[in-house]
Amino acid sequence: MGSLKSLAQGFLVGTGLIWIFNIISLLRSGDAWLGLLYFLILLIPVSSLTYLNLKNKNLKQEPESSPKWRNLLFSFQGVVLAFWMLDILTTVYAINITHLAYELNPLGWPYGILGALAYYAPTMFFSYFLLFKSKEKIAFYAAIPLTLITIGMGTMNLMAGIQNFQVFVDTATLATGLRYEMLAVIVGVNVMIPLTLKRMVTQPKAVLS
Repeated sequence: MGSLKSLAQGFLVGTGLIWIFNIISLLRSGDAWLGLLYFLILLIPVSSLTYLNLKNKNLKQEPESSPKWRNLLFSFQGVVLAFWMLDILTTVYAINITHLAYELNPLGWPYGILGALAYYAPTMFFSYFLLFKSKEKIAFYAAIPLTLITIGMGTMNLMAGIQNFQVFVDTATLATGLRYEMLAVIVGVNVMIPLTLKRMVTQPKAVLS
């Protein structure tokens, strides 16, 4: 369970970094309305997580130990998965929706996905084995260069995704008739979710007699 949590946390961190980049790109050279909506969407998980962390800050923390570093190292696999997903989603937009780009991979599109999958799937499994199944210290040290190589591969996907996202920045616009309606909906969600979390956290638990 700890490994899955670390993977999910890494994926969320990677997604958050990508989302911030998307906001900056849209505000600088794209549709500013889309950039504003992206920013307000980002506030939903940020405000919720901030509130929950503040409420739980007095809970007992895990001690400094080897499992913490193993979880941290494995979380980078989740970050890389977020970079890969950015590459895939932006490629779909650039090739299938706008038809302004083409796949450079010799396998073509969408079979080019298999090239990265053939690397990430066994690498993630092997990293999991080294970090959580093998109890030898040498296994932990062996996972470090493996993780660094995976980060290098993920960075290539990130750069490709950034290039593809530029197609979205240049072409995507939010229709005038939808701007204020979507703005009102997202602002409403930003208000309702923290209030709901506050009610859920502060609600007293039922005591069984």
